[in-house]
Amino acid sequence: MTAVIRLGVESVEQVSQEKAVCVVRCLGDQVSVGDVLSTAIFEDGTSTKVDLRVVTILRYERPVELLDSPHSAKLELAGAGGLEGAQELQGNPR
Repeated sequence: MTAVIRLGVESVEQVSQEKAVCVVRCLGDQVSVGDVLSTAIFEDGTSTKVDLRVVTILRYERPVELLDSPHSAKLELAGAGGLEGAQELQGNPR
């Protein structure tokens, strides 16, 4: 069975052309720094392709290398893709 990263998006704090910062809850396999998220799922059930790489994971304002279920953390993401209204992010571990 293929591992799948599933992150519930709790809030989006900052978005620019190259970077996004959001608070997420890990819903599936663990996510690590360097993993790529490829799909954003929105509240209305639609989805779109994104290309976001996990740059930093902060738990209690301290950097960590990975986040596992059912914990929450603040992620800094680099790349392209709209997160406004996203309910879930998905991808595959590297």
